[in-house]
Amino acid sequence: MKLPFCDGGKDYSDFPDVHVLQEVVTAADGLILATPEYHGSVSGVIKNALDLMGFTELSGKVTGLISVLGGQPNSNALNEMRLIMRWVHAWVIPEQIAIGQAWRAFDEDGKLIDEKLAERLDEFAQSLVKNTQRLRQG
Repeated sequence: MKLPFCDGGKDYSDFPDVHVLQEVVTAADGLILATPEYHGSVSGVIKNALDLMGFTELSGKVTGLISVLGGQPNSNALNEMRLIMRWVHAWVIPEQIAIGQAWRAFDEDGKLIDEKLAERLDEFAQSLVKNTQRLRQG
């Protein structure tokens, strides 16, 4: 998608992908947000995409969070995304994934090498689906 830099305005009519992003997120039952961690925080790209949306698109969305890092896993980017999503009244599941040393976490086919991490990702996905269903029923 070609998204503009969010300048706090409301008119992004010159950028049709903003409308597409907003429509897709509005229609989604749940979200998975994934970001590389840069300088101890989320990437500017994901922050900008989230800034192009607001309560209309994000409020009430069940959300799962994933970060990838070049070094050791930590929770900085995950905590930042959790704070952002809470601010727009989304529901973030308690399970989260931080993939440290991402450059060596996958094989040549893109499959996770660490079986325990693969199991955690499966549990993460199951939690996202289960919690999304629960919120939809309520």
